[in-house]
Parts: sequence; C-alpha cells; structure tokens
Amino acid sequence: MGLKKNRSHRDNPLDRLRHLHPTEIGPEALRELLYELQVYEEELTAQNTQLIETQHALEESRDRYVDLYDFAPIGFMTISVSGIIREINLTGVALLHQGERSQIIGLPFNAFVAGADKSRFAEHLRQLREMPESRASVELTLNGDARKHIQLVTRPHAVGTDKAGLLTALIDITDRRRLELERHDAEETRDKLTRDRELARARADAKDHFLAMLSHELRTPLTPIMATMTDDRLVSLAPEPLLAALHTARRNLDLEVRLIDDLLDFTRISRDRLVLATERVDVHEVLHDVVEMLDHEFRLHGVHVATALDAPRQWVIGDPTRLRQVFWNLMGNAIKFSSWGGTVTVSSSDAADATLQVTIRDTGEGMDEQVVNSINEGGTVEAPVMSATGLGLGLAICRGVIKAHKGALHAHSSGRGHGSTFVVQIPLAAHLEQWAQPRTSSAPANGEQSRPRRILLVEDHPDSADTLSQLLAFHDYEVSVARTMQEAIDVADHGLFDLLISDIRLPDGSGLDLMRRLRSNRPIRGIAISGFGTEQDQRRSREAGYETHLTKPVDFNVLLGAIERVAASGA
Repeated sequence: MGLKKNRSHRDNPLDRLRHLHPTEIGPEALRELLYELQVYEEELTAQNTQLIETQHALEESRDRYVDLYDFAPIGFMTISVSGIIREINLTGVALLHQGERSQIIGLPFNAFVAGADKSRFAEHLRQLREMPESRASVELTLNGDARKHIQLVTRPHAVGTDKAGLLTALIDITDRRRLELERHDAEETRDKLTRDRELARARADAKDHFLAMLSHELRTPLTPIMATMTDDRLVSLAPEPLLAALHTARRNLDLEVRLIDDLLDFTRISRDRLVLATERVDVHEVLHDVVEMLDHEFRLHGVHVATALDAPRQWVIGDPTRLRQVFWNLMGNAIKFSSWGGTVTVSSSDAADATLQVTIRDTGEGMDEQVVNSINEGGTVEAPVMSATGLGLGLAICRGVIKAHKGALHAHSSGRGHGSTFVVQIPLAAHLEQWAQPRTSSAPANGEQSRPRRILLVEDHPDSADTLSQLLAFHDYEVSVARTMQEAIDVADHGLFDLLISDIRLPDGSGLDLMRRLRSNRPIRGIAISGFGTEQDQRRSREAGYETHLTKPVDFNVLLGAIERVAASGA
C-alpha cells in the first residue's frame, strides 16, 4: 500500500507508520515515508514561525494601542454606570491633575467635578442609564486650582453583561471656553462702545441743536439794531454829536456778533464739521478787503498799516468768507496788541513748496515762549489774552479754518515787548494761468438794471419786520409784510411782488416750504434771512430756490447789496 503525496499538512506520517504491517514496509515505502516526515517537519517549522510572528504582531499591536490610548490628545476612561472609574489613560490622568493612574482607578469621577456641576454629571449618568443605546455629552468644570473646563462624550458599552460600563472621552475645552468668554467680553465691549458712541453722537447733536437755537435767539433781537446802524443813508442824517455814539454802539454790536460766531465756529471745528464753500480766490484781493474793513480800527487805535503783497502767485482754492475771517482775526489782534503809533505789516510771498505765505507782523507787546508754544501746538489762549479778545477762541478758529484749507498757521515772537508775527501758509492753486485774468462782473456795464421795486417781507419777529420794512421803504421800495407762512401765501395770491425776503423759521412752517410753494406757480427770486447760518442751512436755502442766504443780524448795506445782485442776476 503506497503513501499519497498530496496529503494535507495535518496528516501525521508517524500515525500512518504505526498502522502499517512490517511486511508492508519496503525500501521504497520507507524512502517515501522519510520524505513525508521531512516535509511535515518543514511545515511544522513554518507553522511555528508563523505563530511566533503572529504573537509578535499581536504584542506590537497591543503596545501601539496602549501608546495610542495613553498618549492620545484627549482623555479616555471607562466608568461604571454608577460613575466609578475603571480605566483611564495618561491624558485623562493629567487632566484630573493626579500623579499616578493607580490613585484614580476605583474613585468616583464626581470627586473631581466642581461642586456646582456635580448635579449635572449625575444627570448625565441618569440619562445614559435610562437610554442605554444613546450617546450623550455634557460640559463640566473640574475642581482644583487649574479650574479646567472639559466636555464628556459618553456611550454605553457591553450593555446587559457583567462588564457593562460607559466609554467616555474627556475633551479639554478650557481654551475654547476662554476664547468664548473673551469673544463675549469683546462683543460686550463693542456693544458698549457702540452705545457710548451713539450716546455721544446724540449728545453732540443735542448740543449742536441747542447752540443753533441759542444762536438764533441771540441773533434775532440784534437784527433791527444792526440794520438801523448799518444803513449808511440813515446814519448820514444823524447829527455830528450822535455819530460818535453810533460808532461806539456799532463796534460793540460787532463784538457781540463776533462772540456768537466764534462760539459756533469753534464748536464746528472741534467736531470736524466745518464745511467750506470753495472757489478760486485771489488772496491779495481778500487782504485788501480786510485792510479796508479795518480802516476805522487802524485809525481809532493810531496804528499804521503797511502792505507788501509781493507774491507773484496769489490764487488758491478756498472759501473767501472764511479766509477773510482768518485775516480779519489776525489783523484785529495785531491792532489790539499794538501801542499808539505802532505798525502792522501785511506781506505775502511764494514758498518753494508751491505755497502762498501771508505774514502779519506787529510792533506790539509780543508774547513769551510759553504762549507761542501753546499757540503752535494747538492750545487755547490764556486769560490775559482772552480779556482783550473776547472768548479767546479766535486763534483756534483761524487754525481750524486754515487746516481745512490744507494749510498751516504759525506764531513767532522774540518775547514781551518785541511784537508778534503770524504766518499763514496755504497751498497755491494749480493751473494758475487760467485764473490770471481779472474776473468780470455779470452785471450789465451800462443801462438801468431791472431793479426789484416790490418786496414781500416775511418775518415773525415784530421789531425786525417793522425796522426792515421801514428802512426798505426809506430806500424807495414797496414793501408788503407777512408774519406767517399762510399770510405770505395770501399776500402772494392777491398782489404782485418782484422779490421775496423771508425768514426761514416761521410760526406755521418754513421759509423753505414757502419758497417751494410760491415757485410752483411762477418764477420767484428770493433772499433768505435766518438766525441759522451754517453751511447746511445755506445749502438748504439754495436748494429751495433762494439765491442768497443772509445770517442774522443782517447788515442793511449787505442786504441792499444782495438785492442789487439778485436784480443783476435776473436782468
């Protein structure tokens, strides 16, 4: 009986040998049996090697699992359904701030939870016991000095067996909670800043409204006084002894108006709300105008004025009214601080950086270094100067106006008794050649202008209405007076007029609405007069259809000039 060569490795040749009769064992059978024994030995050796390698692989896998488990970036633990710690990795041990794993195994996890959160952990366990197929998470604070914040993510394990427990991940969320708190604090801070900013804006708007109303209420009663004192024809009829008193009253009235203007201008500048009505401006012409305006002051104080306007280029882009205000302030201060017989020199020159430089130098009492530094650094003038110049805001206003023109204002003095020098620098306008020719008037050179003779005056302040109407009649105008918007509409419906002169704030409406209403029927030319004189007020008047906006108190000569300009524009 021969041996099969294709037997399984599980067939043992020795077992077959035991079942063979000695007569069946021949040389050939013995050789075949020896060959199978060798193969079997090799198979056993291969199996043993494979078992050893598998054992090694299992040991390596176990070691890797232990390493991954112990040194995972988050903590892992197994706890009983009652919360007793059965197993925990090293990351979890570190989170609980315990030195050895053995010190933690067997302890209730609730022992490591801060007192305020113990009930939350107990509720977490109860939820998992009642719903064993569920997965739950909870955020807790650990006790101890570090006050770590963790998130537990738990699912049941081996439910229904004696090894039932809860597999739990411990995630350190301390940094996340800190960032959330920081973000919450930042949002609260942002919201507080927003509320504070809105409150500050509301307060600023309320203050602006109060100042505007105060300005209106202060200016309106001055209108009949200013109009009367500035009517050259009327003043010329006054007897000589009365003229000096009228001039004194006029100077004090101008000072009162200046104080109001300074207060409002300083408020606008300090809040960066100054708006310029820019155009091409010949600064030499502005300086000549201011010198002429202050001629009486120069003569009254016995101060000589010298001009040296030598700049070959004098055109800038600016607000001519504001620039006159600056130079009027600076020259006025120079006069006031100069002694009798002193000199104020007004000069101009071009700087190398395409800047026009205007210098106003006086021979007055001068300033010490502290005052000069305060002026140049943007400070306000102290009390000794304020007493002579009103509120002491003039230089601050000048600086703000020049800054709005992208220029600069600097003060210089060699000390008390050595005079003062103020230098204004303004960027020159580009393309000067197109402005080099003198501007021509739009009014006809010859012939009679179409002068408005019939005027509808709308003014609710009785004294202003009476004074203006009488002065206009004194200058040969036919004047109809209305005290309200409705009265003005009734007058317009029943009579013809050439020009509307109206206050803006009326008891039953607005002079802006009045102009729009009247213009809806026929073309109307108008002059607005108001105690509100900001750039926005003037813009609204122009948008409503008024050609000119005059701010109270109204200089009557200015009003007459505005009437003539309106006539010229419509000729």
